[in-house]
Amino acid sequence: MGDVAMIYSVMPESPEVDLEKVKADIKNAAESVGAELNRADIKPIAFGLKALEIVIIMDDKSGKSGELEDKLNAIEGVQNIELTDMSLI
Repeated sequence: MGDVAMIYSVMPESPEVDLEKVKADIKNAAESVGAELNRADIKPIAFGLKALEIVIIMDDKSGKSGELEDKLNAIEGVQNIELTDMSLI
């Protein structure tokens, strides 16, 4: 088994959402499933709305990514998440 890097786009519910708090919540969610938040960048989208682009590193065990996505979607202030890329490392 190896590690996998997963890149997600995390869209907030509104421009007023505190993305620094969302980053901290993402880090906690990742750690709760044995993953690591490797990077979290704020990217402008449009009309003042910004999204987070995050990189999560975790082992490639079956079912772990689904558990992680459930936890990310449950974070307060997150409208949705989208897996944009995944690669074995």
